[in-house]
Amino acid sequence: MKKKVLILSLLAICAVIAASGTLAYYTVSERAHSVITTGSVNIEIEEWQDTGSGWTPYPSGQPIPAMPGVTVSKIATVRNNQAESYIRAKFDVVITDADGEAMELPAETLEGLVRIRVNDSDWTRKAGDDQWWYYTAPVARGAATEPLFTQVVFDGPNMTSEYQRCGVQVIVSAQAVQTANNGADAAAAKGWPEA
Repeated sequence: MKKKVLILSLLAICAVIAASGTLAYYTVSERAHSVITTGSVNIEIEEWQDTGSGWTPYPSGQPIPAMPGVTVSKIATVRNNQAESYIRAKFDVVITDADGEAMELPAETLEGLVRIRVNDSDWTRKAGDDQWWYYTAPVARGAATEPLFTQVVFDGPNMTSEYQRCGVQVIVSAQAVQTANNGADAAAAKGWPEA
């Protein structure tokens, strides 16, 4: 009888151990679900004109009247609307004739007619890249860069009569990339879109 009770006790203990082992298995098992979200980059170019009593939005889509020897206020900044970003920008100068058609001019001629006063203390060139200007500091969400340029200067002696009734367009382009894990400054950052 003692043997029978001992066997039954051992069977009961084994059953309890097996049940608790199974119970422990079900209570420690769980699944993790991780979600990773990425930020977004969103910028806009702002163009201003200094009227002497403050900056006002530059008239959209209107060429600058090209008058020999005149300096025109045109200010270009870039506003960052999303995650902190590095920003680069460039500008192209297009002279249009009296009919509004773009004139095909060699770069040297164009540079002799129109000069852009670039802010080279807040914007810099990258070695090997003579197209883009890189902003020297990260731009926080909601902030804007210092102006890329502030004035358009028309050369008096080089603007001969063939440029009468012409207009000048300064077309600004800008790009941004995230700052997070992306180099020490804009010039070292990776991921710039193709020009």
